[in-house]
Amino acid sequence: MLHWPLASLAFFAYVAFVPALQPRRSARARLRVWVGAALGGAGAVAAMRLPPDGALNTWIFPPALLLIGYWTSGLLFVAPMPRAERRLLAIDTCLHVQALAARAPRLLAELLEFAYAGVYLLVPLALWIALRQGVTAERFWTVVLVVDYVCFGMLPWVQTRPPRALGLGEPWPSSCGGLNRRIVESSSIKVNTFPSGHAAEALVVALLTVAAPWPVVGLMFLGALAVSSGAVLGRYHYAADAIAGWAVALAVYGTFCP
Repeated sequence: MLHWPLASLAFFAYVAFVPALQPRRSARARLRVWVGAALGGAGAVAAMRLPPDGALNTWIFPPALLLIGYWTSGLLFVAPMPRAERRLLAIDTCLHVQALAARAPRLLAELLEFAYAGVYLLVPLALWIALRQGVTAERFWTVVLVVDYVCFGMLPWVQTRPPRALGLGEPWPSSCGGLNRRIVESSSIKVNTFPSGHAAEALVVALLTVAAPWPVVGLMFLGALAVSSGAVLGRYHYAADAIAGWAVALAVYGTFCP
């Protein structure tokens, strides 16, 4: 039995139900959510009818459902919650996030910005490593998708803007950061997710490679740390987002890979 399509069906059913709890949402906005949920549900059903270990269910359908889930969850955003934003900023202030970013060397800023964008390459790399160590694609994608669905599923209840959108000062100087911001503006949902999907995903794929040789494992965990650091210091996420993302990753991994 494939567990990740079932998890996907449950997630898209949840997404389709949420607009009923948002009275401020227009009929057109609800329709867009329902179209996204229907598309994701149809993809999950199609995956169930394919060979479980085939190329489509290893490399194509799971990441496609991940992206559909991300963009559809973004449609559930109604308006920022100022109190939640103030609380998240207060934690950043306590951790001196802005000061740390301002003092970061230019080379470090470039590397962490590259790492933040590199999460999209980290996942297929981790899948390739995990498959070579005997981890099935079914287990890999079940863990990764459940982690992402938990993060995306919180968006209706914690609706905040990313720190860089609050006018708190210029982000650290970085050529790669400028490119990242253009990508974010053109292809992301443009709102903050708590917990951070980037941080959670980076950590959980590193955990899924722990059977690999130790230099590989070390590099994967270093990559996870760099992704989370780039997300926070580059002001794409609050520190609490990353911390919560790591907690989700550990909880889901502990549940499915005891």
